[in-house]
Order: sequence, then C-alpha cells, then structure tokens
Amino acid sequence: MAISERTRKIIWVESGGRCAICRRQVLTPGSETDDPSIFGEECHIIARGASGPRAGGLAEELIDHHSNLLLLCSEHHKQIDDQTATFTVERLRAIKKSHREWIMRLGDADAGPVRLVPDPSFPQPRLLKPITTGNALWEMIHGASAFEYAHADHQPEAAEDLTIEFLDLIKDYLDIASELDSIRQQRDAAKTLGDYISRLAEDGYLVGAWVRHMLLTGGPTQSEPSRWEILRVEVIPAAEAEVVDSEGKPFTKADPARDSPSS
Repeated sequence: MAISERTRKIIWVESGGRCAICRRQVLTPGSETDDPSIFGEECHIIARGASGPRAGGLAEELIDHHSNLLLLCSEHHKQIDDQTATFTVERLRAIKKSHREWIMRLGDADAGPVRLVPDPSFPQPRLLKPITTGNALWEMIHGASAFEYAHADHQPEAAEDLTIEFLDLIKDYLDIASELDSIRQQRDAAKTLGDYISRLAEDGYLVGAWVRHMLLTGGPTQSEPSRWEILRVEVIPAAEAEVVDSEGKPFTKADPARDSPSS
C-alpha cells in the first residue's frame, strides 16, 4: 500500500517542510523560468520490505502510517539507510519527536502555532445531513483531509460489528481517495459504501454526516492558509434519531414548504 496524499500532508506539516536532521527547508528557490526543486523525501523508520533497513516488528497497516514516517532531505535519507547501526528505530523516533517539538516552538516565535480555524467562506454545520446513497458519502470523502465519527453504545453485537466495518471502510477510503482517479474505481467505491448504508438501514440505523470547512494556518512555512476539510460521520439508531429541517424544526411530510431534512 502506497503512502496516501493525506499522510503526506501530515508529514510535511508536522515537519514544517524541513529535514528532521539538518533542519534545512527541502525546497530550492525557483526562478522566472523554472519552478522550485523539491529534495525532501518521506522516509520509513521501519522499512516496508523484509530486506529493508530496520525491517520487521510492525503491522502491515502501520508501515505507511505517518507515525512511521519522517521527512528528510535526500542526503540524510541515504545516510540513515546506509548507517543502520547508528540510526536505529529508537533514535529515529527520538529525532522525529524532537523535530516536531522544535517546529512547534519555531511556529510560536515566527508565525504563530500551526492550528486549524473555521473557514469564514463556509457556514459551519450544525446538523447532520442524512446519507442514503454511497455517491453522496463518496463526494464527502473525496475532498476530506480528516475524519471524525460516532456511533451508539450497547448495540447488538452484529449491528455493532457492521457499524465498525463501515467506519473502518470510510477511514480506508479517506486514505486512498486521491489515488482512485478512474471513474470505475470511484463508482465501485460509492457502490460499496452504498451497500453498507443499505445494510445498516435494514438493521434500523441511519447514517448522518457533515463536512466542516477549516483553514490550516501558522507555522514557519505556511505563508497562506490551506483548506482542510473534516468529515464527520455518525451511525444512529433510527428509533433515537430526530429528523429536522435546516432551521432545526421537526420535519414532517405534511409540510412541503420545509427545506430538505437533516438529522
């Protein structure tokens, strides 16, 4: 499994666009005719392959997780892979932690801390939107950078297992959404999501979601805020859900003047 676009964003933001060892910005200046050159590389602390440097001892699904990656310049990437006795797993994790803390302090001193703030261009959601199709949910996943979720406690085991499978599927799709660029791949993803939504509905559960539009600001390399969308999905027992209109008023089929319902 390749490193996802979302994971890359996390690594580059946490590292401030700098090598975690020499702390140089891993970007050369551009010119009037040429774009800047990037010499930063996402490096594994524990290798993906069995024969790679510092291999073994990590679950497959965590190999390409941001906790197992750090940003280095190409020079220091080669050094850590050539000098494995010096650059052990423990030392690289300490380097990653120390560099992240340094970037946070640098942000405090220069441009303020790295933080997420509401995007004033978008109203902040107050109500969950009922999700009845896989296409509707896929559109939300495709643009999101982060994922929040909630589900009811103390539900029958089969229903709870189905809910967890569904939420895990959303998380997996969020990681690889940017890599599914063909129409067929996206259709299949939406269809799979739709199948889960239908199965949950048959068991008496509703799926609700919203997207919160945020801006990532601050930090030593953040000259302009960048968009950061947070997807929240909740799986709610239908018997406990209250369907309301966009103003928060109970929705009934007898009132055709109301806006489309939310939950």
